[in-house]
Amino acid sequence: MAPNSFTKIYLTPEAETLPATQRAFRLLGYPAYRIVDAPTDIPQQDQNQSTLFITSNRGQTVHKCPGSRGHLCCNYLTIDLYLGCSLGCTYCIMKSYLNFSPLTVYADPAPSLKRIQALAQKNPHRILRVGTGETGDSLLLDPLFDLSRPLIEGLADFPNVYLELKTKTTHVDHLLDIPKKGNAIMAFSLNAKEIQEQEEGTSASIEERVSAAVKASEAGYNLAFHFDPIVRFPNWKESYSDTIELLKKVPAHRIRWISLGTLRFTSALRDRLEDRPYLFEEFVPCRDGKYRYLQPIRIQMYKWFLKELSMWADTPIYLCMESVDVWKAVYGDTPMKLDALRDIFIGIPCKT
Repeated sequence: MAPNSFTKIYLTPEAETLPATQRAFRLLGYPAYRIVDAPTDIPQQDQNQSTLFITSNRGQTVHKCPGSRGHLCCNYLTIDLYLGCSLGCTYCIMKSYLNFSPLTVYADPAPSLKRIQALAQKNPHRILRVGTGETGDSLLLDPLFDLSRPLIEGLADFPNVYLELKTKTTHVDHLLDIPKKGNAIMAFSLNAKEIQEQEEGTSASIEERVSAAVKASEAGYNLAFHFDPIVRFPNWKESYSDTIELLKKVPAHRIRWISLGTLRFTSALRDRLEDRPYLFEEFVPCRDGKYRYLQPIRIQMYKWFLKELSMWADTPIYLCMESVDVWKAVYGDTPMKLDALRDIFIGIPCKT
């Protein structure tokens, strides 16, 4: 979001003096703002994504990925730094419940950092994967608030922690100068060019995302890529092949993992999508209440991606929110029984 695109700014009292808030205000030219005690105090007419709400996290700071009932979860941990996204992807699940909410920034990452450090120390022999992109784009507003920096720096000395910053932007420049990056991962969502242009709003082009990934790798960052949602449309194989060809510009040894997930949506989101062309395929309701392609179609698509990606990328490739049956059809077994994926899916205890 462009700095001048916020029409209103609201803060809770404790957020006013936070370093991240002061940095953002300096870069925004010290805009006018209003203090409120809670988001419910924001007037109804300002309950939209042109409004910026800055606060601190008053409750739990680290969460388990909510997963999907009846589908395997990789036991990812999440930190909520940014809530909401203004990129405007038509298929975004957040449209079901965040579309009329201000963009929210939790401007104090210190409690989350301390929690992750404690978990890492308590579980030194287990891989801890944590990301900030569950409820919003990790880097969309980060050039303003610079909240990723203290997490990267604070976790750099923990070899068992992989901090993932997932984005559809190119906003990596403000983080390139960090000397100790540890296992921090710049992760980019990818798609076919047609889907990006027609369905992903103001997101960066696929070419721009790959270029940003190359730049991040040259600065010493690990990388990850997420083909999600994979959409079935005429000539989908040729279109996704073009994206995979672009991805070959990235140093393969820097890629820590690639995930695959086909298009899925709730019934509430379906009602809001109207007549998007990708909805003309046949979808079925699954155990988690989301609609997905028929299982044979998903299996066909995953097998194709696995074959194409495995020809050049020697890195773990896993499925996001898929059933045991699909896993067995694609990989021959579940991830906990596959050497290449076991560490990713083990996770660690996290009582928050």
